[in-house]
Amino acid sequence: MSGRLAVRQGDRSDIAKLRWTHERAGDTWIISSPLGNEVARIESGARGATLRRAGAPPESASDFPSLAQQLLGVPLDPAALAQWLHGSRTSAPGGWSVAVEETQRAGAIDIARRITASRGDVSVRLVVDEYRALGE
Repeated sequence: MSGRLAVRQGDRSDIAKLRWTHERAGDTWIISSPLGNEVARIESGARGATLRRAGAPPESASDFPSLAQQLLGVPLDPAALAQWLHGSRTSAPGGWSVAVEETQRAGAIDIARRITASRGDVSVRLVVDEYRALGE
């Protein structure tokens, strides 16, 4: 999946491009600036997760959301986002309220095109520009 991610928390607002590979073994998020320069990469697997930022040593954690918190200020969980993307949940642990604002056809399935999730003063918006199932 590739698209755009916007995170707003209080007075802070960040916009980035996101390339996401979601597999059973783990997830990879490549975060780029709006101009397309890679800023960071989070990879997870059975042994935990690693955050790599341009010009900095790798950081490790036991889970993906911990590193998303460090990078984006919000503990985003790829498993929850995958459920939201496929429209199977409109809420998640931690008090998230999720709205799927637009859907699109992706091969034989419908997926979300625009998602807004909010919790307190935090708002996360995901816009999907391209989606394909692995192996296609």
